[in-house]
Parts: sequence; C-alpha cells; structure tokens
Amino acid sequence: MPDAKHTERVQRFRKSRRERGDREMNVWVPAPLGAAIDHAVESGRFKNRQEAITHALEATFAQKERNVVT
Repeated sequence: MPDAKHTERVQRFRKSRRERGDREMNVWVPAPLGAAIDHAVESGRFKNRQEAITHALEATFAQKERNVVT
C-alpha cells in the first residue's frame, strides 16, 4: 500500500510543476540511449537524468537567438 505522505508530496510536486508551465511526458527510450544517459549522469556531466534529457531536448528543439554578423 502506498505511503500517504509520499503520495501527497508527489501530488504537490506535480501541481507546482504544472503551475510553472511544465508538462510531464512519459516516453520509452531505447536501451543504448538509456545507457548513454546513465553514463553521462554517472560521469558527473549532469546531476540527474532529467537534467540530461532536458539539455538534449533544448539543444534540439529550443529556438536560440543567434549572433549573426552581416
């Protein structure tokens, strides 16, 4: 049986993230990619998986201002 306090903490955490505008997305990751993410975390490149995955998503999908000299 789940711990009621744990469930309440998780609900508060998710609510605060939604209020901040974040979205929860569950995806299946191929084993080699999951291992690469874990290795990046274990080697200290990222604090946790979420940070590693967010970095990769931002690098791919976020629009960045580019310094273009004309």
